[in-house]
Amino acid sequence: MRKVVRIEGIPLTEGHSGLHLEVEDGIVKDGFYFALVPVRGFETLLIDKEAVVAPVITSRICGLCQVTHAIASARAVEAAAGIEVPKEAELLREVLGLAVRIYNNLLHQIVISEDLFPDRDERFSFIRRVQNVRKFTGELLESVGGEIIHSPNLRVGGISEPLEDFVKEKILSSIEEIEPLLLELKEEFNEGVERMWRREGLPETFGSHSLGFFATDKFYGKAFDFNRISFRYPQELFEGELKREVTNLYPFIDGLPVETGPRARKVLFDGYKPKGGVKELHLLRSQENVESLARIKEILENNSFNGELWNRTFPTSDGETVGVGVHEAPRGTNIHAVKLDKRGKITYYKIVVPTELNLMAVSEALKGVPATKVEFVVRAYDPCIVCAVH
Repeated sequence: MRKVVRIEGIPLTEGHSGLHLEVEDGIVKDGFYFALVPVRGFETLLIDKEAVVAPVITSRICGLCQVTHAIASARAVEAAAGIEVPKEAELLREVLGLAVRIYNNLLHQIVISEDLFPDRDERFSFIRRVQNVRKFTGELLESVGGEIIHSPNLRVGGISEPLEDFVKEKILSSIEEIEPLLLELKEEFNEGVERMWRREGLPETFGSHSLGFFATDKFYGKAFDFNRISFRYPQELFEGELKREVTNLYPFIDGLPVETGPRARKVLFDGYKPKGGVKELHLLRSQENVESLARIKEILENNSFNGELWNRTFPTSDGETVGVGVHEAPRGTNIHAVKLDKRGKITYYKIVVPTELNLMAVSEALKGVPATKVEFVVRAYDPCIVCAVH
């Protein structure tokens, strides 16, 4: 028997979202994942604002993805204005982005820990130790960025405050203590995922799809041609009530839906051969934590940040040049595009976030999944819905 199932409010995810499922004999034959959060209109809000405030404003899109928006925004403005950023400032931005990656990935592990560790004592022991790592990354964000949540030191043109050597050495000393714990937590988390898959009777191919992958870099983010992106509106994809209810766009790369995030980065930059199911999203995200901490350590050990880290050139442009800023966020590739006029005011702003890109990947991954297990597919992508409807 074929029927339509609507689910609104997916638990253990960030933001209000929904599923539209066409189910036959208990198996999803077709499905769509979508946002139900009202659009805030950040892109419109930025019009005619001075470009220097773009990283400040966009970092308020989300309390989880704040630094990644500030980085992508600053880089977009710099690209439009032709501002050269000191190399050491870019490296410190990379450190900030990687700290946020670990901070967010570990929060996701806490959110889904009840799925992985049904035993309360085991779960709370895991969470307490995860929070010790997150405390370290919070202190790192404060030391480099100026605050844990928003980073006032992150400016158009670079970083406004140097990182003194004694602070850097303190961070490196903390990394020596945190590294073994993070490795231990990775193994514990991965075993929890494996046990859950066995307990739920899920195959390795659970939640697989045939889409391609998209990422620009393993750790930071590289230049990208914004013309490669196109969008489809809910009105093009849906019938009936969904035309009016769905609040997100669906971005496509080179005309095709893609998956972005930890698996995409692993496939495109480490030669990883994907198994296909969503279980490996959890495992690869856990691996990214370890690799991100190692990269932070490498950057801090091999560079000094005592000099001038801020190119204070006021950003202006011709009103036509599109500046594109890219950052590889926890959930995937985050892209900002901007045009500036000769006064330094914003005349155009567009944001494409990882969760937007992944909404179609989730939709494809739902096909062939038992209707009772669909939420496991959604959670594996760690969606950030408020970002998706910025």
